Amino acid sequence: VVTRAPEELLALLVTEQVTMFSQTPSAFYALQAVAGLHPELNRRLRLETVVFGGEALEPQRLQPWMDSHSDSPRLVNMYGITETTVHASFREIGAEDAQGSVSPIGVP
Repeated sequence: VVTRAPEELLALLVTEQVTMFSQTPSAFYALQAVAGLHPELNRRLRLETVVFGGEALEPQRLQPWMDSHSDSPRLVNMYGITETTVHASFREIGAEDAQGSVSPIGVP
């Protein structure tokens, strides 16, 4: 499964020119690490929005990504308790969020 192989996932995102991507934070951290090791592929990403869901986001871990992608993409944290089965709130992650360790869950 490509989503469990960060190197293959990065290549797929580039090849397919994916612009909207939804992923758990832990899987994204792995992708972020691989992207840092492959700057040539990293520069070819066309992501416009990354949506995080499924587990708590640690925004400070996004700082390397934000540093290397200052002009894109939007990073969005979605939150929904298991009982709702859907996301119940939305928060676009900004530079100030990456300075803290709180997982900002946004507003309804």
